[in-house]
Amino acid sequence: MNDALDTLLDEAIRHEHNVSMLYFEFFQVFPDDADFWWTLSVEENGHAGLLEAGRKVFGSEYGEEILPARVEYLIEANNMLEKLLEQIKEHPLTREAAFRTALEIETTTDGMIFENALQPPEDSEVSAISERIHRDDLRHASMIRAYMKEHGISEA
Repeated sequence: MNDALDTLLDEAIRHEHNVSMLYFEFFQVFPDDADFWWTLSVEENGHAGLLEAGRKVFGSEYGEEILPARVEYLIEANNMLEKLLEQIKEHPLTREAAFRTALEIETTTDGMIFENALQPPEDSEVSAISERIHRDDLRHASMIRAYMKEHGISEA
């Protein structure tokens, strides 16, 4: 695997771990919503595992169609998530802000990674991994919206 591709996969894996850690923080801070945040945290961690497994199983085939220009975007997104994780330890987000942040991640950050960055050939075995993660991200966004609506949390 070439260095640019390896770096991009490393950043995509780092991103999934960061999102998982953020949701785990929300799990700890918001006991009324703990089951919800736990589920999302575990699934995001699973996404990182899928990416790691894909690299091991498919080697250089994995992510052949990744757009190297997205590495900078991922690095920036990861740096922002890591900064947010540090900030919320001293200044936790409100419940509403936590949900809005999660919705933003699931509809923008994650979506851009898997729609625009990880695009293996459609009929390849490799595509199943990216499709699974992207499908989960869409489902996560729907789950967050439904939970927010059910609990009277505004998206605005």
